[in-house]
Amino acid sequence: MTAILRAPHKLYKQHQPFIESLFAAGGLGVLVAFALLNLPVYPQNWAPVLVTLIVLVGLRWPLAAYALAGIALLYPIYSISLYLALLFAAAVIVGHRPFSYYLGATVLVLAVPLLAQYHLHWLVPVLGGLWWGTANGFWIGGAAALWGKLFFGMAGLSIDWLNMAGQSPTLAAIMQRFNGLNSLETGLKLLQPFAPDATALLYNVLQIALWAAVGGLAGSLVAQKWIHRNHFGAILIISGAGAISLALGEIILANWLIEAAPASLDYTQMAMGAAGSFAIAATLETFRNALDLPIAPKIKRRRVVPLFSKQRTSPPTHQPSQSKPTPIQLPDLPEWEPPKENNDLILLELD
Repeated sequence: MTAILRAPHKLYKQHQPFIESLFAAGGLGVLVAFALLNLPVYPQNWAPVLVTLIVLVGLRWPLAAYALAGIALLYPIYSISLYLALLFAAAVIVGHRPFSYYLGATVLVLAVPLLAQYHLHWLVPVLGGLWWGTANGFWIGGAAALWGKLFFGMAGLSIDWLNMAGQSPTLAAIMQRFNGLNSLETGLKLLQPFAPDATALLYNVLQIALWAAVGGLAGSLVAQKWIHRNHFGAILIISGAGAISLALGEIILANWLIEAAPASLDYTQMAMGAAGSFAIAATLETFRNALDLPIAPKIKRRRVVPLFSKQRTSPPTHQPSQSKPTPIQLPDLPEWEPPKENNDLILLELD
C-alpha cells in the first residue's frame, strides 16, 4: 500500500509547479467553457479550440491565459450589452496583475455562483485564508461575496447570501434584463439590488465585510505556530472556525437588520452549507498537506522464513567437544636453609 501511494506522491513532488498550473488553467478553461456554452455566439467548433488554447497557454504563461480568457469572453458579453462589455474590459485591464498572478484564487472567486447552487459558497473564504494567507484571504472573501451578489443581482435574483444558496442564475435572464439599456440605465440596474434603501445597503456591505473577515481569520489562524502542533487538529480548527464564524455572523446580521433580512431563516440549509464547506475544506487541506510532505524512503524488507522450515532445511550443527585443559607441572621449590657463617667479612669499628 505504501508503494502504491509513493508513486503519485513522487510524481507530484517532481512536477508540483506544473500540476498546480494545470489545476488553475483547467479551472479557468471550465469557467470560459461554461460561459461560451450558455452564450453560443462563436461559430461551431470554435469554443473547444478557444478553451483548449486557454488551458495550454495557462500551463506556462498565466497572464497570457488570463488575457485570452478576457478576450474570448468580451464578445459574448458584448452580445448582451455594450456597456457591460466595457465594464468587463475595464475590470480585466485594471486587475490584470493580481488576477493573473493569483490565477487559482481568481478561478475560485469566479466559481462562487456555481458553488452556491450546491450550498458550497462558504467554502471560498475558508479556502482563501487557508491557501493564500491573511491579507489575500481577506480580499478573496470580500471579492467573492461582492461578485456573487453582483451576478445574482444581474439575473434578477435575491442578493442575500441567506437566500442565494440553491438558486441558479442564468445568462439568458441577464440578457433579458440588460439588452437595449443605455449606460445610465445599465449602471442603475447593477446598483439597484444593493441599495433599494439605506438598511439594505448597510446589510449588503456588512455581509461583504463578514466574508472578508472570515477569510482573514482563516489566514491568521494558519500563521499561528501553536496551532500546528497537531496538523490534523489545526485543519479541523481552522475550517470549523471559518464555517461557524460565517454562519453565526449571517445569523447575527439577519436578526439585527430585520428590515433587510429574509422573513424566515432556513437553519437546516445553513447547517448543510456550513457542514459541507467544513468537510470539503478540511479534506482538501489534509490532502494538500500530505502531498507537501517529503517522500517516504523505501524500506528494505528482509525475507521471513518460518521457523519450522529453518529447522528442516538447516543441517545439524555439531558442537565441538570441549576438552579439559591439562595441568602444567611446575618444578619443586628448594627447601629453606639457614645462612652459613662467612669468615671473610671484616668488621671495622670506627671511632
